[in-house]
Amino acid sequence: MIKKISSHTRFIFTLTTVVCLALILPSWYFYRSLKEEIINETKHRAVHQLDMVHWLISQKSEFQDIEALQAWLTEVGKREEARITYVATGGHVIADSEIPFSEIQNLDNHASRPEIMQAREQDIGVSIRYSGNIQKTLLYVARNIERKGAIPGGVLRLAIPFSNVNELLERLKYDFISIFSFILLAFLGISYWLVHQRSKAVRKITSSVNALADTDYKNRIHLDPDEEFYPLAQSINQMADRISKDIQTISSEKQQLEAVFNGMQEGVAVLDSRGRIQSINRALSELYMNASQGIGRKPLEVFMNLELQDACDRILASKGELGERPYSIQITLGEGKYYNVNIVRSSDLPNGAQVIVVFHDISELKRLEKIRQDFVANVSHELRTPLTSIKGYSETLLSESDLSPETLATFLNVILRNTNHMVKMVDDLLQLARLETRQTPVKPLPVHAGKALLNAWKECEPLAQDKKISLENLLPKEGILVSADFDQLVQVFRNLLENGIKYSPPNKTLTVSCQAIEQTVTFSVRDEGPGIPKQHQQRIFERFYRIEKHRGSDSESTGLGLAICRHIIRNFGGKIWVDSPNMDGTPGTTFSFTLPKASPEAEEENSKTIGVG
Repeated sequence: MIKKISSHTRFIFTLTTVVCLALILPSWYFYRSLKEEIINETKHRAVHQLDMVHWLISQKSEFQDIEALQAWLTEVGKREEARITYVATGGHVIADSEIPFSEIQNLDNHASRPEIMQAREQDIGVSIRYSGNIQKTLLYVARNIERKGAIPGGVLRLAIPFSNVNELLERLKYDFISIFSFILLAFLGISYWLVHQRSKAVRKITSSVNALADTDYKNRIHLDPDEEFYPLAQSINQMADRISKDIQTISSEKQQLEAVFNGMQEGVAVLDSRGRIQSINRALSELYMNASQGIGRKPLEVFMNLELQDACDRILASKGELGERPYSIQITLGEGKYYNVNIVRSSDLPNGAQVIVVFHDISELKRLEKIRQDFVANVSHELRTPLTSIKGYSETLLSESDLSPETLATFLNVILRNTNHMVKMVDDLLQLARLETRQTPVKPLPVHAGKALLNAWKECEPLAQDKKISLENLLPKEGILVSADFDQLVQVFRNLLENGIKYSPPNKTLTVSCQAIEQTVTFSVRDEGPGIPKQHQQRIFERFYRIEKHRGSDSESTGLGLAICRHIIRNFGGKIWVDSPNMDGTPGTTFSFTLPKASPEAEEENSKTIGVG
């Protein structure tokens, strides 16, 4: 990539070009004129010398022979400091002041020499060229000469060294170049110094502007008031102040918006004009796992819901006020995930955003609605069975007057049993309601967990004897204290033991154990029954929820025991859960719950109470 030339360099280059042209053109013209004048003067002098030699030859008496002419030309050439050549009409050299007479016959024919040819045509011929005979550059002038005695007619040529002229011209050229170089260097130095002095302020301004571009809004330009760029520097400083304030305001507002955007419980996705996801908030990435990878994609590619994609396309295609109105749909994303989606289009969004999609997670509402529906259905089912029995036997008693005392007693016992079952169910419902609303506050006290277990087993023992089920108590013999209510802890153990007895095969064992970790005690009630399928384990603590194959198998059960256990444990700060199959992989079910461990101080205060049997 070619580096861009700075304005200072361009300025100096332009100014230097102008100065060079201003110096070179006149100097070159002067040099050419002077050179032409010197050459012309040299030619004129050579012609004058040739005329002088021509006159001397014409005034001299006839030469006896050509050798005498050679001697005479040699003498005259020495005096004139010139080479004199006599060329006959055919171009043969017959005499030359610089060449011995014995070698003249070896000279080339001179008929084609420029000065010879020009002399024959114009009487005078002039030429400047390099002579191979004497290895020098010479100025040749030639002139026609008539026959004189034994000397034939031809051309008289005079040659003088041209090197002196060249040396003079070279000295002039060198002097010109030296003067020009000195002036140019001086000019460049002065120009650079002047530009450098002026560019200091420009560099300061540039540095400050670059700092602004790099978001350094604290940088300021400091120039003397008498400098040329002082007003510009002040304007830039004022602009930097305003930008700094605006950026702080924008950053603060952006942080607030991002905090609101990411702090929303609702998931939000912003779509651009092409219907592709431009951004999402943190809540949406938490609500839907694939949402964080959906930037730049359409909603259909991320949420795999055609109804949502159609709604977004409809909003994007709408115009006018219809597009500004929110559009709401309910969609399902995955098993048990329900969302109420509001889609609205706005033309006031930044960065080309067009549509806002808000996801309201209503899965919990749907779940609670399902629980309510199941609760109503279960209550109806649980009450209908005993009510049907009571109604049937009551109608029989009213319609049959001749019943035996034994039959009458049997009917009344059935009515009483079903009535007691409904009373127990209502009592459990009332207890569950009080536990949920905590209408009857219970103060946790140190409770002997082993004693609570024994009391619960005494209540369950008749049912256990019928199925020959035994209890294996693994609680510490020295006792363990937890922070709870004694009667409610007994009820938790009783409900879990009854549940294990009901669903365990005969001749099996229920195992109760505990594990203390720091300030928490975990109790486990383990049976060897058929277990609970995975799909039911999350709902067995709901009211009246039963696994279908066991529904109605025991009229004495109200279906509220596990729900009561959950609320009792939660009210004391613990939690309850189920593992099926057992943790070691054997068939059966293990119900576990945690309770806070009683403090040593409370244990000392209640040591006497613990000892009471």
